[in-house]
Amino acid sequence: MKSEKLVIKKMGINGEGIGYIDQKIAFIKGALTGEEVLAEIDVRERRYLSGHVVKVLKKSSMRVPHHNNDKKTYGYSLFHMNYLDQLPFKKGLIKDAIAKYTKFDVEELDIKPVLSSDEVEHYRHYAAFPIVYLRGKLVFGELEGVDHFLSVDDLYRLQSPVINTTLNKIQKILNEHKCKDYYPRVKCGLRYIMVREFNEGLQVVFITGKDGIAKEVTKEIAQIDEVVSIYYSINTSSHSDFNEKGFKRIYGMNAMTLTCKDQDYKINVKSHMIMNPEMEYKKYDVLTSLIDEEDEILSLYSGLGLWEMSLPNDVTALEENEYQLDDALKNRDRIKEMNKFFKLCNIDKEIVRLCKKKTYDKVVVHGGDITEEIAKSIILSKVPAVILEGKNMSALGLSIEKLQNRYHITYVSGVDVDPNTPLVHAIVKLERNER
Repeated sequence: MKSEKLVIKKMGINGEGIGYIDQKIAFIKGALTGEEVLAEIDVRERRYLSGHVVKVLKKSSMRVPHHNNDKKTYGYSLFHMNYLDQLPFKKGLIKDAIAKYTKFDVEELDIKPVLSSDEVEHYRHYAAFPIVYLRGKLVFGELEGVDHFLSVDDLYRLQSPVINTTLNKIQKILNEHKCKDYYPRVKCGLRYIMVREFNEGLQVVFITGKDGIAKEVTKEIAQIDEVVSIYYSINTSSHSDFNEKGFKRIYGMNAMTLTCKDQDYKINVKSHMIMNPEMEYKKYDVLTSLIDEEDEILSLYSGLGLWEMSLPNDVTALEENEYQLDDALKNRDRIKEMNKFFKLCNIDKEIVRLCKKKTYDKVVVHGGDITEEIAKSIILSKVPAVILEGKNMSALGLSIEKLQNRYHITYVSGVDVDPNTPLVHAIVKLERNER
């Protein structure tokens, strides 16, 4: 296939380089701003092209030497970019979202530098992969594009070393027992594997077809020193909401332990996993710095409630995921944080009721995405300050837009929870305009 030469003008929100070929915009994976590259075009649409770098003709100073590891970085779109250069790029993503969706002049805002991570590789304490049959054996991995398969060996740089090692051991066991991948027509076989790292060790979870997983296989996996818990769930539905079918414990521990701010919390198999604890807890520190000790807090989409339970404040926390809420309640009772009220509810409906009764000092929205109903309740209740935090920049910008006629931005920062990916966790504080 013919390669195209182009100059990269800027970088897109997914970390791809953006240039033009015959006046048509082209999104090129692996290219950096200012570079001249040869690119192979993988997709040709009427309005755009997309492809990947074949050769860099003129290198950017931001580029990291390859060291013959192109394939092993192919799945993570910023590994070819110096880490310290990633931080201004991510700050720019926050700035662009505010500029795109709101009336605020971003040049007038004091947007703080993105808080860097001490660990830029092997920081994820969670991994999840489809199980597929490839070249005569079962492997864990995923397709990128049409025909490029990324195995665990290719995707090793984000997961912790113990997860990578254990995945390879499990992969070997499955092949020795001649296990099969999932075949939708008969709804049998192995579909997915998830591995989560906790204080005690690793929890391994399989998603299977109706035949489950053989006892002799899980018995051998249980002999791996790092594995302390094994679950499986039979799920033959076409979508991937694995929690709906329930999980069965095969081996080992039930609830696992996660330490946050010197406090231990018990986490069940259905609750969401914190991928990067170090940076997640740094994000909590930033949020806490925006709270006064006497504030009464309303927290929306509070998840496991770890940040809420680290505060001295009275907190009302609303959550729509029953598994997260169940863990939050059990942990609250166990550590006796009785000034924290957690409720499972439809948040759009519950916030109307709560905001009619009282005005909270601050409303914190985890995920950064507020509906019209939430925005209306905040505005009518005259909440003095709102804190939005999340990594979906479009959702964040649209949420600020819903509040911009009554609130102004007083704080913007970013936390690099996902190094070497084009994701950034933004934190924005808005305060009510004086009338």
